[in-house]
Amino acid sequence: MSRLDTSSLSKEIAEARWYGGKGEEIVGVNEEDCLELEDGCALHILRIRSGSGAEDRYLYLTGEERLGGPLMQALAEGRRVQGRAAEFVFEPGAALRGLLPRSVGQRPMGLDQSNTSLVVDERLVVKLYRRLEAGEHPEIELGRFLTDTAHIAFMPAYVGSVRWGDYAIAMVQAYVSNARDGWSWATDTVVSGETAPFALLGKQTAALHGALAQVASRTATMVELRGWRQGAERQLDRALQLVGGETGRELAELAPAIRREFEAFEHLAQTPILTRVHGDYHVGQIVRFADGLRVVDFEGEPTKPMAERVALGTPLRDVAAMLRSFDHLARYVDRDVIPGDPVRIERWLTEARGAFLGGYGDHDPQLLRALEVEKETYEFIYAATFLPEWMYVAIGGMRWLMRGRAA
Repeated sequence: MSRLDTSSLSKEIAEARWYGGKGEEIVGVNEEDCLELEDGCALHILRIRSGSGAEDRYLYLTGEERLGGPLMQALAEGRRVQGRAAEFVFEPGAALRGLLPRSVGQRPMGLDQSNTSLVVDERLVVKLYRRLEAGEHPEIELGRFLTDTAHIAFMPAYVGSVRWGDYAIAMVQAYVSNARDGWSWATDTVVSGETAPFALLGKQTAALHGALAQVASRTATMVELRGWRQGAERQLDRALQLVGGETGRELAELAPAIRREFEAFEHLAQTPILTRVHGDYHVGQIVRFADGLRVVDFEGEPTKPMAERVALGTPLRDVAAMLRSFDHLARYVDRDVIPGDPVRIERWLTEARGAFLGGYGDHDPQLLRALEVEKETYEFIYAATFLPEWMYVAIGGMRWLMRGRAA
């Protein structure tokens, strides 16, 4: 295959959902490498330079609408192909043999922002990472371990991966068919008052954290705990700078109490154990189908650098994020689905939290509360920066926490 004509790609890339440099002019697109596959499909490694001088690598696809079949064929063969700059390596997982597609039908999953996911033969999902970073990718590393070593059944089985040199460019896993996305099924539980699924989710979360602790674990240091407090306070300072109006004034009034919550990081009765964690844990990462729940997306927070996404952390940060997502869901339902019944919403929130924590088991409530307050502080930054209409969720959640209602 001849080199890709990159001269006309700048506009297409700038408008793509997966391009991370929104708002910046693209001043250079160069093809660094390319792997030609069957049926006119190809994987292109591009170096994209923005007007600020930043330069990043991205994966560009030729024949995306028919890529699933050729890519799965290469994976089944364990193909290794030397490119111009690095080797393309297809690494099949242990589960591939039982999940090889019977046909090459594919469709876009249609849920990704920063990546592209294809459903192949309704059996497999091919997740293509568009912005590339060097190093072991957490979704591949943890997916392989949890499937092949820990044998965790409540996550889609890891099936294989594709690398270009030191860069992960794709991951393949089993497709959970006939499943409902987390926000949809959980919304229904708020409306109906159902909380039993959250007891199961708590048990699964505890089992997940037990498995992740086998990857790596150690005790946190006092320097790290001090860093948690300082980081939380800097985050609050940032939120106070960004949030204006009546909400900003209310946040400023709450700020002294919020800072007192952060003091807990340096005065814990038990020094926390740090392990690998999910890293982006919320109800939207839990799909539900007839036989139960599945935890998905071990990529970590996609806006963070790879080094942060693979770093050890306290598992309670996952727990705090999940509990905050219950609160956010409840505020959405209270405003947009069944307004005018706050007592019902409050009852569901209290019972759902209790069910989840009861299923999860032993934990440090002092640390969990500080982490919840920290997480809610971030929601102000997120709303102010990306989604202003989310501000009602952030202030509602912080009011609830400051009333001392967190378990």
